[in-house]
This record gives sequence, C-alpha cells and structure tokens, in this order.
Amino acid sequence: MTTVPSGAGLSNVQEWVTVAGVHVFSADLPAAEHDQVWRALRAEHPRSGLVPVLLNGPSRVAAWSEEWPLEDQGPAALAEVRRIDPVEHMAMLQRSVQDWDAAESLGEPTDEYDPGLLAATLPAVAEAVPGRRAYTSTYPPDGVLLVPAEAAHDVPVLVPYLITPSNWFGAPWHPDLTWHDHYAVLRLWQERHGAELFYAGGSTIELAVSRPPTAALDVARCAIEQWVYCADLSQKLGEVDVVARRQAPAAHWSFWWD
Repeated sequence: MTTVPSGAGLSNVQEWVTVAGVHVFSADLPAAEHDQVWRALRAEHPRSGLVPVLLNGPSRVAAWSEEWPLEDQGPAALAEVRRIDPVEHMAMLQRSVQDWDAAESLGEPTDEYDPGLLAATLPAVAEAVPGRRAYTSTYPPDGVLLVPAEAAHDVPVLVPYLITPSNWFGAPWHPDLTWHDHYAVLRLWQERHGAELFYAGGSTIELAVSRPPTAALDVARCAIEQWVYCADLSQKLGEVDVVARRQAPAAHWSFWWD
C-alpha cells in the first residue's frame, strides 16, 4: 500500500483518484520550506514510489482530470508514450521550430541552432550556478502533489493538466506542444542532466538539476534545446546565448510560456 512519507512537515494530506485511475496525494507545505520539503520527499522516492511536484492548490487535481481527454492521461497513455525516442523527438521539435522560423523570416538562414558555433562563444563552466527560481522565489508554492511514478518525466502523462503552456510556435505539421512533447523533453533532460520536475503551474515549470552540463558543446546543445522547448525565455532571460550562460549550466531551470 502506498503511503505518504512522514517527517516532512506536511499537513492536510488527502488522497485523490483521477478519472484515469491514478491515485495521487495532495498536502499543504510548511511556510517557506518548499525546497527542503521537495528534496526530502524526492529522497524518499525509492521507498515510497511517489514523485513530488510543488504547486499551488494541489487538492484541485482530481477535478482537473475530468477536463482532460481520458485517452491522453493515466497508465494507458504512459505505456504508449514510453515508445518515444526522446532524442529523435527533440530533433523533430527543433525541425518544427526551424521550419516555422524560416517561414517567418522568408527563408533567411539562421545559425542560432548550431551548437558548434554557440559553443565557440561560451566561457568555461567551473561549477553549476544556483539557477533561476523565476516563480517559486516570488510566489512560494503552498502545496505538493505526490504522484505514483517510476520517474518525474512520467508525471506530465499521468497528470498532464499540470503543464498547459500556450504560445509555442512550430511548423504546420507540428504547430503546438503536446503531452508527448513534455514527456520526451523531460525524459531526455532527466536522463542526460538529472533534471526533475520541481514545480508545475500550468504555463510555468521549474526543474531541479543534479547534473547540469559543463562542457561548452553540451551547454550549447542544452541551451538550444531549451530555446526550442520555450522560446519565451527571451522575455524572461534573453536570447539563446544568454540561456547558455545563465540557465543551461545551472542547478535550477525555469520555463514560462506567455
């Protein structure tokens, strides 16, 4: 039987069942302790089987599930999406964004997606910087959702309504981000960089990163992937070269879609 880890200071613990049959727990957090609580709960994952995701209003998750297509959530959807190759999927997203860019610029060539050229401009990375907590430092989350999952990248499929961005632009053959995309991108970054879903708030997510890239080419590739996933980084952080300097080699990543 799955139980919520004790000793994390959680209160108002409740169990919910989504329309897809996923048993999730919600709980309130001690004030100003969300980071410590998330890390304590994440350390318990091998024993509890529960992936923690910070958010606000966690008790609404069961109701949210009723507003999402049943075939796009839960264990059956997860079994389907696990067939995705995350590397190939990221390459597809990049092609879609580049095709859209080319159409918008009337076919003018661009080199902003060339990791070699970007890497040549980057300084050496000695150690990971703390990173941006664009949302959680300003509006600390008041709750946590605990999802039974093997890995954090499974969460956007088991409970996909936690991440609902807009204003992503791709080619007509792949114009919008889908729950397949979130799964593939988060799986790729978790496997490569130890990046795990930390906070989810619809059009805003944050990732805690245990192995951010340090080699220039890896940093450049990661920054381009982040730009492909969320070009609205330009509004909160800067162009892709700034993402490469300030976020890709950091221990915390923040994404926001307008």
